[in-house]
Amino acid sequence: MVNIIKNFSLVIVFFLIAISCVNSNIFVKDANSINVLPRESFVYLEKKLQVTSCIGKQCLSMDYRSFASGFIVNIQDDGAFIITAAHFCENQVMPGPGVKMKASYKANTISGNKFSSTLLHYERNIDVCLLFAKNMLKEVKPVQIAKMAPVPGDKVFNISAPDGIYVPGMAPILEGRYNGEMGGSSCYTVHAAPGSSGSMIVNKKGNLVGMIHSVYIRFNVISLSTNYYDLKRFIEKYLRKYILYKKIKDFVDDLNLDDIFTSKI
Repeated sequence: MVNIIKNFSLVIVFFLIAISCVNSNIFVKDANSINVLPRESFVYLEKKLQVTSCIGKQCLSMDYRSFASGFIVNIQDDGAFIITAAHFCENQVMPGPGVKMKASYKANTISGNKFSSTLLHYERNIDVCLLFAKNMLKEVKPVQIAKMAPVPGDKVFNISAPDGIYVPGMAPILEGRYNGEMGGSSCYTVHAAPGSSGSMIVNKKGNLVGMIHSVYIRFNVISLSTNYYDLKRFIEKYLRKYILYKKIKDFVDDLNLDDIFTSKI
């Protein structure tokens, strides 16, 4: 009888050890997933909109400044492509008679390097914009698009600059959940604020599933994102157009990048 009790006790001990090891492995795997978050893909964007109004020879100029988050989706041999929110790229000041506007963009990497950027194209209906930062090549990596859309309950991460909170080497990382679709946008429980617009939402593998463009003012834990499929389509479509431009620009006279991005190819 004593031997039976001893054997039974050993079985219980081994079972508890096995359970402990399994739980430990699961924890380590989940912790390791945090290490793959694409911090090198994050960019802090600054925009200066110069508005000049002239009456006759008298002109008055004013500068309007704004900021947003963004992320790198592709790197070529001459620079990097950046995605952000279209409402950041779109000029909010309405032009009138004698009014001229000129916008300029700066992209700051997580390591603190700053690059002039060019607006290429945006779609306001899905609130996505594409920029190009020439010579942005070092200490940056493109985020990879997830192979599948998220499902409700999936854990996600957001790397952004809410309220402009960013310094070289530091950008806030937030956690949340995917909740489903609402009104054509994806709904996430991720805290956001002005400056979060254009920031990437990634899954546990560090792959892109969304981009924050809006937040509920009275309950800022609920953020709205461009739909996974719309974001994926936009990125793939316009990157393909740029690659086409790179291949044929030396063989076609007077071909501008704008011609490629506004074409129906």
